[in-house]
Amino acid sequence: MFHKPKNALYKTVSRRRFLELGGYGAAALGVGSLAVGMNSTIMATRVQAASSEDAKWKQFAGSKLTFLSENTPPSFAIRDNIKAFYDLTGIEVEVLTDDLPVVQQKVGIDLRAGKSDYVLNYVQDKPIGSPFADFYADMTPMFGDETLPQDPEGYGDGSWVENFLNACGRFYSAEKVIALPYDAAIPVTFYRQDVFEKHTKEFEAEYGRRLEFTPETTWKHVLEIATFFKKLKDGGADVPYGYAQHQGSFAWTTQLDIQRLMFSHGRWTDFSIDDKLGSKTPGKTNWGDEQSIFMLEQFKALADVSHPDNLANGTLELNTVYQSGNIAMQVQYHEFAASVEDEKTSRAAGGKTAYAYCPKGEASWIKNGGQAVNGTNCGIGGIGINKNASEQLQRAAYLFAIWSTSKQLQFDVLKGLGGTPTRKSVLEMPEVVEAKKRPSKMPNALTFDVAYGIGIQDPNFVLGPKIPEANEYHSLVASETQRMLTGEMSPAETAESLKSQIDELNGA
Repeated sequence: MFHKPKNALYKTVSRRRFLELGGYGAAALGVGSLAVGMNSTIMATRVQAASSEDAKWKQFAGSKLTFLSENTPPSFAIRDNIKAFYDLTGIEVEVLTDDLPVVQQKVGIDLRAGKSDYVLNYVQDKPIGSPFADFYADMTPMFGDETLPQDPEGYGDGSWVENFLNACGRFYSAEKVIALPYDAAIPVTFYRQDVFEKHTKEFEAEYGRRLEFTPETTWKHVLEIATFFKKLKDGGADVPYGYAQHQGSFAWTTQLDIQRLMFSHGRWTDFSIDDKLGSKTPGKTNWGDEQSIFMLEQFKALADVSHPDNLANGTLELNTVYQSGNIAMQVQYHEFAASVEDEKTSRAAGGKTAYAYCPKGEASWIKNGGQAVNGTNCGIGGIGINKNASEQLQRAAYLFAIWSTSKQLQFDVLKGLGGTPTRKSVLEMPEVVEAKKRPSKMPNALTFDVAYGIGIQDPNFVLGPKIPEANEYHSLVASETQRMLTGEMSPAETAESLKSQIDELNGA
């Protein structure tokens, strides 16, 4: 139950009564101002640059904000502890959470309709940021504004893990920042080291090397491992499948799964554009070239020896399959370590799981002359402010944005629910450094060295494509590759179909 400010005005106020309050309302608030929207109320007390920090935090006391977010650990933690923000600011915040596709739809309707029912939005980099970037307020004028409180660590690139601010904060321009990094999902390799050790002699007899995962393990090695386990399985052995892909119904994670494999080989990208900023005019796609056709062949080969429910396994389902002991390896987002390490629900807990880099490109698979890398992409969720909202409402929302991305709050979320910090300073805290080793009180920290230390760093990192039609693009890649996996199309036909449809989509 949220505390209701005494003088707040809500949607339930009749239009006639609101007009009657037009002059009186502002006077009743002293030097304040007021605005009414469906889910928000703004009350403001003027402050000066020389005002106390307390006054700057409390200048919008009595206001109400609505934050629409994906159902991620930070949002649950904030929702459960929202009283701390209310005590600091006097601002009531209603935190609404849902699955990302639902959030994406609701946000899109609100933004494009010129409304601000949701003043604060969870800006996931490609699915929300790419199509709606122009609808979010530029935060840079508020950075350093002496009439607003400021985070002592600042908001520049150096305050965040490498590439995070570019991922969710900048779209099509280096000059604007439309969101602050809030949480992160970085893929790393989860593998059952106990299972690998148990079967290494059999694997060595066939492949001449140990069954292990190292920084030099390539996608070709992953294919061989998956083939090895499927052969044992088909022969009646009680073993898990070696691997499973991200398919399922959420097109974005399917596209990310394919993108990692593609980029690992020659740093292949979907378009010849700035991968960090993206482009509103990406031009012709690179799908259909020799590299893309060959990699689709390998993607299909890997699917053929993966878990048989591959096409039904989205990200959540895939992690469930891993936790249940039905696969020995997955490339999964590092935020899932907290659930994998829960001995009450996971057969992969208790030191059985090791965390490693994403697989490296196989040199013999590179056709474009590029570099072999540990291709790693991401989902970086930011907190953005709806540009349709009034200026004062945006300023009030800014207070929540900086509070919810602060060092202490991110540490509390990591410690309490298994969050995924975005500020560098959190990773440097002694308790977090200690948690990177077993036994760990913060299981997600077991992944930090490979996720933050290697994967998200250049040259391994790939972000794009940041294009306005990102969601349509994700859907095309998912649907066409899934048709390929069912045998409906060959890899070459799939690459050509993608090229034709994507070029048409972008008017290229």
